[in-house]
Amino acid sequence: MPTLAALMTPFPLHIDINATVEEALDMMDEHEVHHLPVTREGDLETIISRGDIERANAPGHRLEEQQLYVHDLCARRPYIADIHDPLDKILLAMAETGIGSVLVMREGELAGIVTVTDVLRFCGKLLAELAQPVDDSIA
Repeated sequence: MPTLAALMTPFPLHIDINATVEEALDMMDEHEVHHLPVTREGDLETIISRGDIERANAPGHRLEEQQLYVHDLCARRPYIADIHDPLDKILLAMAETGIGSVLVMREGELAGIVTVTDVLRFCGKLLAELAQPVDDSIA
């Protein structure tokens, strides 16, 4: 069984909890990512997604008229797993809880991130490999 190491994005970018939402969006745009681990004084705190920001900026949202900071949108606890956790366990947990990302730790330090996009890409490649015709000819 593969582990999280097989499909995680290693050494993900991260943003400080006191950064502005605009800074988070700029970082996401620049690096073409949809999730950023959030740190406080260098320690992992939570995660923010592009979806979190889009919901907060939606018309009629109670926060739309004020300057938003990352900490304004980070009320949830992140799903954290170990780099050696079996992939099936994590994928089932993602499906059952509806989470879009998992922060991957190695020896207590942030090592990577796995998102639904990473999972879909991994599964697509695996299915393509499985669909390859088998050469039964004898040389």
